[in-house]
Amino acid sequence: MGLLAVSAGSASAATIASPLGAADPGFSRIGSYYYLAATGSSQTGTMPVFRRSTPTGTYTKIGNINAARSGYSKFWAPHLVKRGNYYFAFFSASKNGAAPCVYYASSRTVVNGYSGPRLLTCGGGGGREAIDATTYVTTANNTYLTWRSGVHRLGFPRGDYDIIARMLTFNGTTGTVGFTSGQSADNLLHRTSDYVYEAPSLVRHGGKVWLFVSRSRYDTNAYYTAVYSADSIHGTFTFRKNLMKTGQGYGYGPGGAEVETAADGSTWIAYHVWQNSKPYPSTPGKRILKTARLDWVNGLPVVR
Repeated sequence: MGLLAVSAGSASAATIASPLGAADPGFSRIGSYYYLAATGSSQTGTMPVFRRSTPTGTYTKIGNINAARSGYSKFWAPHLVKRGNYYFAFFSASKNGAAPCVYYASSRTVVNGYSGPRLLTCGGGGGREAIDATTYVTTANNTYLTWRSGVHRLGFPRGDYDIIARMLTFNGTTGTVGFTSGQSADNLLHRTSDYVYEAPSLVRHGGKVWLFVSRSRYDTNAYYTAVYSADSIHGTFTFRKNLMKTGQGYGYGPGGAEVETAADGSTWIAYHVWQNSKPYPSTPGKRILKTARLDWVNGLPVVR
């Protein structure tokens, strides 16, 4: 892919994937389609799924991940993959009002037909959440679940936060998945007494593994996307740049991002923004989804 001479603060040519209320897009390429699975709204229902044959442009809502069951609430940030005969949806949910944990559900079809939530991991007590699960496939074709564990110990949006990855083993015949026996978790980022880290997404490029995370308050314009990199998923992740902020042409509060690689090796990003400026948590607003090309300039990612 050719490198484009643009500055880190250049405005994006991102397209609105859907004007409907949705957030936290799980961005997946499965077969010949691109999917956005999202936190829903009154407009879109619980965990809506959008689909398109190319990464940018208008996506069509094709249905919902119907994994909700009695006693569960706060279904957030779903992410879809397919293994064998099954689609697997990873998402956050709260059971009986407890702190959110990471669950999965499986189905033979991309929408509808899903099992109820099956627990994968929680935050470990003390009010810690486990949220924002995504997947990453290594060069050895091993799939890792990546998620954020954390607690707003100093009052939202400040506390202690960890970005964690652990290998998965799928059974595409039975529709089940679990952590790989004998494989421990990696802590990619550990932060204490800091502002929020969440919504991790990993992608390989240029011999490195790149970690995209969202920072600060999700409920205002302050939300933004930052990037870290390491030599491998087991390495030390180092801050590289702030990728998108309000006022740089990406929209209001650009975050909840996930990155996907096309069949030709190009990289693309999906994220959400507030439809209108939201300076305060109390300001009314609706989040919408955007997609854009992710180019690499002087070895660093730039949203196009």
